Amino acid sequence: MPLLQSLFDAVSAGAVYALAALAIGLVFGVLRLANFAIGEIITGSAYALILIWPFSWPLALVASVVVAVALSLLMDAAVFRWMRSQSPATLLIASFGLSILLQRTYDGIFGTNVRTASVAPALTTSVTIGGLRINLLAVVAVVLAVCLLVGVGLFLSQTRVGLQVQAAAADFRIARILGIRSGVVISLTFVISGVLAAAVAFVLTARSGAVDPTFGVQATLFGLIGAVIGGLNRLGGAVVGGFAVGFVLSLFTAWLPGGLNDFRTAFVYLLVIVVLVIVPNGVFAGRTLKERA
Repeated sequence: MPLLQSLFDAVSAGAVYALAALAIGLVFGVLRLANFAIGEIITGSAYALILIWPFSWPLALVASVVVAVALSLLMDAAVFRWMRSQSPATLLIASFGLSILLQRTYDGIFGTNVRTASVAPALTTSVTIGGLRINLLAVVAVVLAVCLLVGVGLFLSQTRVGLQVQAAAADFRIARILGIRSGVVISLTFVISGVLAAAVAFVLTARSGAVDPTFGVQATLFGLIGAVIGGLNRLGGAVVGGFAVGFVLSLFTAWLPGGLNDFRTAFVYLLVIVVLVIVPNGVFAGRTLKERA
């Protein structure tokens, strides 16, 4: 049963990082932008939850999504729109600088102290079934991740605009030549990325009940690592990679002895290095079949 418990906890952790990886992979697929600043979108959404939830939880949920989408679109309008022709490395550096700027902005607005509030307290309870402790938040995280991943997948494959996004992700220059409205595709990509970031923020905020200016950095880092492992140019690969990173990190937390547990993140990085040495472009980067999120 301890093994089953560890696997269940690992699945819920992997689901969160899979969402983060999809948000990163989706933007990269269209713009070749590995948006490190998505962590600050998660943070902004988390602040909305923390500040508004004590007064009205429906308003807090709506506000968190609105803040995430608005920040995502604002990043594009203020920074990335003017750098369309730049290399992926330049765009990554720009997103990193934007991340630092937004962290300092959160410092100035909210201070460096941790803001706390009880977000979705009902989800922190657990039930025990046959010796397996099931945390309701873990179940919600998995269900939310599955619904969003399936929803994004269906949108990309079954709608006209979604197919345009896929075409842009495959070859943005050719897609524009064929008449695809690049502005609409790019804006929609950032909107979806913002919604996914808001979902990550909800799960993490409900789990910790606290937020600070660097709240979203770790989720972004592991999501980016997962997307790189799976293949940044493959949405399905990015999702699998993000899930794998969260899954392994959770297992390391549960299984490593006390003296080594503090180094679990280092072991994840070591595992990533090994994978990328074997497949530098990601596990699924070389596949020719069309991936779906």
